[in-house]
Amino acid sequence: MLRHIVLVSFKSEASEPQLAAWRNAVTQMCETSDDVVSFSLGTNVGSGPNHHDAALVADFEGMEAFRRYVSSDAHKAYVEDHARHVTAKLAAIQHEI
Repeated sequence: MLRHIVLVSFKSEASEPQLAAWRNAVTQMCETSDDVVSFSLGTNVGSGPNHHDAALVADFEGMEAFRRYVSSDAHKAYVEDHARHVTAKLAAIQHEI
């Protein structure tokens, strides 16, 4: 199993409708992907200088499934239509579980 963790900091000018569309797009992409085994998306409830605004944790059967997900048309459309408009900073890792 492979776990993909993404931390996102939003642009200060991102509007609430853009952020809602982003959340919906992430959720739809993960729910409809045959490669995502499970996922969790949440908004930061803490505060601190090194905190991000949101996190996605998604599990895959392995690296091959993860690569299919990232290279899929759905993921490419998500990046183009949503992520690039609201994301100021992103951190991501993949690790085996």
